[in-house]
Amino acid sequence: MRKFLRYLFQYAILAAFALFVYQTAFRRDTPPVHDRALWSQRDGFVAISYSGITLDDHGGLAVGKDTLRLHLEALSRAGYKTVTTRDVVDFYQGNKPLPDKALYLMFEGGRKDSVLFSQPILTKVGYNAALYLFADRLKGWNRFFVRDDEVRKVADNPFWDVNAMGYHSGLINQTAEGHYGYFLSEYLAGPGGRPAETPEAFDARVARDYKEAYQAIDAATGKPPLGYLFIPANTLGVGLPEPLARPNEKALKEDFALAFTRVGETYNPREADCRALTRMQVGPDWTADRLLLEIGSRMPKSRFLDFAASVSQGLWQVGAGEIAAEGQRLTLANPAGKDGFARLRGSEGFENFQCEVKVAPSPDGASLIYLRYRDAGSFVRIQTTADRVLVQEKNGPSLNTIFQYVLPLDHTGPVAYDCCVKSNRLLLSVDGVNVSPYPIPLAAETGRGSFALGSLGDQGSHVASFADLRLATFPPRWVEAGRVADVPLAEARTLTTMVLPAASLTADPINDAAALVTAASSGVTAFLDLPDADAAKVGEIAQFVANAPASLVFAKLLRGFVLSLDRFPDPAVLAKTMADLRARGLAVALRLSPAGKARLLAADAALAPDWLLFDLPPAEDTDDMTALENRFDKTRMLFRAAVPGDSTAIYYDVKG
Repeated sequence: MRKFLRYLFQYAILAAFALFVYQTAFRRDTPPVHDRALWSQRDGFVAISYSGITLDDHGGLAVGKDTLRLHLEALSRAGYKTVTTRDVVDFYQGNKPLPDKALYLMFEGGRKDSVLFSQPILTKVGYNAALYLFADRLKGWNRFFVRDDEVRKVADNPFWDVNAMGYHSGLINQTAEGHYGYFLSEYLAGPGGRPAETPEAFDARVARDYKEAYQAIDAATGKPPLGYLFIPANTLGVGLPEPLARPNEKALKEDFALAFTRVGETYNPREADCRALTRMQVGPDWTADRLLLEIGSRMPKSRFLDFAASVSQGLWQVGAGEIAAEGQRLTLANPAGKDGFARLRGSEGFENFQCEVKVAPSPDGASLIYLRYRDAGSFVRIQTTADRVLVQEKNGPSLNTIFQYVLPLDHTGPVAYDCCVKSNRLLLSVDGVNVSPYPIPLAAETGRGSFALGSLGDQGSHVASFADLRLATFPPRWVEAGRVADVPLAEARTLTTMVLPAASLTADPINDAAALVTAASSGVTAFLDLPDADAAKVGEIAQFVANAPASLVFAKLLRGFVLSLDRFPDPAVLAKTMADLRARGLAVALRLSPAGKARLLAADAALAPDWLLFDLPPAEDTDDMTALENRFDKTRMLFRAAVPGDSTAIYYDVKG
């Protein structure tokens, strides 16, 4: 009875304050401030969601309004800044920046109390949020949800975006035994569970539901919805059978710019599929400190040196199996019939990094180290069995072995790995021996990803063992030298790119090819410097590279050209030159003098070099650098570094 009275009181509150809220909060409050011209972060964003907001803390999965206030105030103090759905779309589709600690705040289900109770809190904190709803509820009988005549007010409110969870909210295939299905993830079933729908009819039903959801929200709000939240989570793109997944993926691509299909993780890196994003659902009993801890444990990190407490701290996202820690040793047991898998939270977007680990080989199965894991169809991994080491790469349906090393017959104990992954190369040492005379080439599609562990059992369950694991990322570092002999290749492990003069290319292409091979043998990519070349000269050299006596070597090992902005008075000509080089498969680094930096800021042309090479040291956070970091990726900006006086090489490093 008390619970009934509480909900009755809550409904009364909703009714009594609805008009007040719509006339005040929705119309007069100062909208959230977004200083988009100052944004410069292009790594990713955090997404959290609430199932609903209630008057108190006794609403099942919903969070009390006082708890929500504590959560959002704590997030604001911690420096998190909310972004809109449009900001997220522009981030993925237009390479636009986000603020540091970008936060996408979601409310699921379209509950009216979510809007009414959270609005004063959003106003106070200066946050905006996105409301996700089922479109059929806009015209439904249940006054508990935002209706057709109210949703336009929500959409017109600068604090809110309105997005879709589909059209039909009802469950399907319900039985007396308690089975039920979701509208978009099962075929309709008849009596006895017999199929009552053909695959063609299912495809049409799915397509229609997405269209109806889009059209209903567009018509009701006057604003086309950009985002979609797929129910049930962690099925589409994970375990949903292909005949059911295919029409959903097709409809999402046609009707919505982004979609959240997963739950559990909170961080979405820039490499993520914008229609397979993840959010973390906030628990109703979470304190503000718990919320910050849960987010922090999932944020990207640059170093992982102590894994003794990694399991208890929740650093591993276990997809299958069971992970445990015993001091500095991690074990991963795979369930019978499945592969064990555990991804390291905070390693999203790993690009250049070093890894040390000892793996115990076993005759009962294989142990896996994933170096760049994006999803089940894209990764690089090292597989350890009782007698050999395999480096495998997957980009699509096929798993390819790209390197193999047979362990000595008298090998005992763990296999000690020392790996360095940078650009599109893997440097691999096994038991202190460089087992490959050259860096192992990797496909460009696996250029970034997470670190993960795996376990394969040939005969049921297998326990993989990993000890003394160390991980550390390192930023890009370039060196410019007159010849390869001047490059300190002893430091090449964390050196990513070498810039060589192009003058010798036409004079001695064979030796130049040899120089590229020398650089590549250390995992260093090569750029040719064209400091005095205009558009015509760049075209001539690019053509020569394609037809040189050692053109096959150049095609494989030459990464791109360094062009000088000072040699291109017309930015439009430079933009076309860069496009022509990219069409040949070459990247472009744009060299900037102090005057060139000012010219780049003033340029109207849509210049988009792959790298910016500043011939000056990094400056403090000035207005011009803020503007450049807003337009270009600051992780691809390199500045001339101080070097010893006797060095003939010039180094370029990222800022900070």
